[in-house]
Amino acid sequence: MTSFTEHLDGIAAQSPGQTGCIAFFDLDRTLISGYSITALARETARHAAASGEMANASRLVREVLQQRADGSGGNYHRLVKRVARALTGVTEETLYALGRRAASNHLERTLYREAIELVETHRAAGHHLVIVTAASRYQVEPLAAILGIEDICCSQLVVEGGKFTGEVVAPLCYGEGKTLAARRAARRRKTRLSRCYFYTDSSADLPLLKAVGNPVAVNPSTRLADHASEQGWPQLTFSSRGRPDLGQVLRTGALAQTLLATALTGRAASWMGATARQNANLMTRLLGDVGSGCAGLNYEVEGRKHLQRSAPAIYVFNHQSLLDAVVLAHLLRDDVVGLCKQEMASSPIIGPLLKQVDTIFVDREQQDQSDVIARAMATLDSGRSLVIAPEGTRSTLGQLQPFKMGAFVLARKAGVPVIPIVLHNVKDALPKGARVIKPATIRITVLPPIPPEHMRRIRPCCHQLEATYSAILGESLAAALPHSASAREG
Repeated sequence: MTSFTEHLDGIAAQSPGQTGCIAFFDLDRTLISGYSITALARETARHAAASGEMANASRLVREVLQQRADGSGGNYHRLVKRVARALTGVTEETLYALGRRAASNHLERTLYREAIELVETHRAAGHHLVIVTAASRYQVEPLAAILGIEDICCSQLVVEGGKFTGEVVAPLCYGEGKTLAARRAARRRKTRLSRCYFYTDSSADLPLLKAVGNPVAVNPSTRLADHASEQGWPQLTFSSRGRPDLGQVLRTGALAQTLLATALTGRAASWMGATARQNANLMTRLLGDVGSGCAGLNYEVEGRKHLQRSAPAIYVFNHQSLLDAVVLAHLLRDDVVGLCKQEMASSPIIGPLLKQVDTIFVDREQQDQSDVIARAMATLDSGRSLVIAPEGTRSTLGQLQPFKMGAFVLARKAGVPVIPIVLHNVKDALPKGARVIKPATIRITVLPPIPPEHMRRIRPCCHQLEATYSAILGESLAAALPHSASAREG
């Protein structure tokens, strides 16, 4: 197998934009682990059970799924045509909705971290990015949007008046049809396939692999691996997704037990006479220290001196993962109260713990937030600090979301500083949608406090801090991808 780092360095060695290069990516088992049709089949079956619509389509989609699982492509065209006929009269918007639900509920967490890095490396090298797949756009588009890929070549169904006609646009984007689609994309970019890359796992894609100048097998099937070895093509193995190993399962279970034990410890401390504040500090330290150990988290902290304060402050951080709470508990330890969305209060594991440490829950649908503001001000008046994510939510890949101004409004009103905490890579340990934890060294940058007298104009202050976060996280990505930096220098 080819070294992933060496392959990325080879991409970076090209000068940006000079080659007119397109990087083509297959979807299933290349950008994501498993098959996207699996998730769509689940959502189709649920829709059929709930509404009585698409029952035949649900059954046939499962047949296509079995076809892919068996690795035999001989009947693929026929099965897709049968599914298309079963969809006759169904609105296109229904399938779009099912595709979005499949991505949100299942597919987002199956994106390989290696694939994300590969995509970003090609982007940094100035290459045009295209997903070319036999899947439908209803499976592909939500994932393409997450990856920032706008160009998609895929199999298409005929739609008239917003409804499926039961016909398939020929040829399917499969086998030779995928090669034809890639040639059209190359012509649009005024380039040749001989200048392009193509990444796939499937031997059905051999026609396009043979047509491009840079064929790469990713998690190859046995047949493709044999052919790639004969031809001397690079072979990459992506392992960041898929079935977790035993260590990851045990680590995740240990953290869950730690959360439960921390909540029970807090109750016991209350029964023994500890004050609410003492109890909250005890639980925060347990969560931060024991939780980090169970999760396999180590820390590299730049600017830790900015945390050393005796007076209250408002700590802001960029939200990346459900593990953010463990990371911040380890970092801040004492006299901190978090603000988080109301839905977390009902979590069977972390909800009881959050309630015991005086967390302020925010109902984002409620217009009147006067009670939240009053509780936040009372917390600061008591000498404790607040912890707020100004984004309000997190993205799938950890990209920065627009900052809201609430933290700055509170800081100016209370006359306390804002202390920015930049989390670089918590998503590496537990990305959005993932269920098991991977050990990681978490990199953190603590920026100098922003004093309240610098917040007279809140909106510009908020926008400036968001820009600072974007710049720091951009530099962090460049450091993680040294090949990208060298590509830009070229």
